[in-house]
Amino acid sequence: MTNKTGTVLFVDDEEKILKALKRLFRSEPCRTFFASGGPAALDILNAENVSVVITDLSMPGMDGFTLLDRVKAEYPDIIRIVMSGHSDTDTILNAINQGNLYRYIVKPFNEAELKITTKQAVELFNLQQDKRNLMQRLEEHNNLLEERVEKRTNQLLAIEKKAEIGKYASQIVHNMNNPLMAVFGSIGIVELMMKNANPDMDKLQKFLGIMKKNACDLKKIIRSILDHAREGGPSRTEPVNINEIIARALEFFELDSIFKYKIEKNISLTENLPFMKGDSIQIKQIMDNLIKNAIDAMEHSDKKCLGIKTGMENGDIIIKISDTGEGIAEEDLEKIFSPDYTTKPVGKGTGLGLASVKAMINAYSGKIKVKSEKGKGTLFTVQLPV
Repeated sequence: MTNKTGTVLFVDDEEKILKALKRLFRSEPCRTFFASGGPAALDILNAENVSVVITDLSMPGMDGFTLLDRVKAEYPDIIRIVMSGHSDTDTILNAINQGNLYRYIVKPFNEAELKITTKQAVELFNLQQDKRNLMQRLEEHNNLLEERVEKRTNQLLAIEKKAEIGKYASQIVHNMNNPLMAVFGSIGIVELMMKNANPDMDKLQKFLGIMKKNACDLKKIIRSILDHAREGGPSRTEPVNINEIIARALEFFELDSIFKYKIEKNISLTENLPFMKGDSIQIKQIMDNLIKNAIDAMEHSDKKCLGIKTGMENGDIIIKISDTGEGIAEEDLEKIFSPDYTTKPVGKGTGLGLASVKAMINAYSGKIKVKSEKGKGTLFTVQLPV
């Protein structure tokens, strides 16, 4: 459970500074610890659940930057603050911009300002902890749902291999995860931004827009359950902009910092690509599944590169989605579109993703092909008639 009062660790080699800080925070609700150097601070961090570290930079032995690097590596959730009378300003600003530091406080410090900054840092830590707990609970619920879907799907497949209604309905439930995660992710970011005295209204509007778009997608997905229960082709026809759907999918995945900063993106969307006729929510599910599969495939890869390319070929729209992930063994290539086949561990997938993708593409008289080599990545090519 999150400690709402917070625990703050002050690190400074000057005894008079530590005594002043003890007097200042004596009546504050947060728990406080004081260390005269980096090694002592690390001992405290190892023994206590610390929310915020406030450290001097110029200290004998282990300096402040070295300590902060250790804290970031070993305790990444802790909010990190520098309190120093002199340092390289450019280095400090660069550290703040890269997210290594929350704030920089100049010595001699203003007591009221220090109290306010410390309180805000504790609140930020608690907010982030609450968000992590919420996302963990959501993931647990999603895993439970996927397990139930998998169990039910296997029962249906045992009764009848061509149980299309059960297959489609299960995939629709599976596809609700993406917009639901987008909504929760945006809510968390908006909550963090609202903690600032002067939040960036343009960014707030951007994330509110993401929430609204994905809430509409959830509504459409729920409605499409009935549509999928009917046999035949797409449930409705409207002009669909493939490039716009891909751009929206990438905008959602950008909410994940690992995708945003750790994965190289090679995106080449042909301009003036003609619209196709179809159901936009189905096309979005196809793109979401293929992009998510590519991201998951690169989880343990040293080189993470996602490639997406659109174009025209023989009058059809072509979408190529590639990754530098684990790849697929040659003997498994023919199985990947089977509704009961998956390479993911239990709880990570139902095996319905690619089966449903292929079924939806077939409904448009389209084609999907795959090329892959174990350890070198995978390329999916989708062909859809205009």
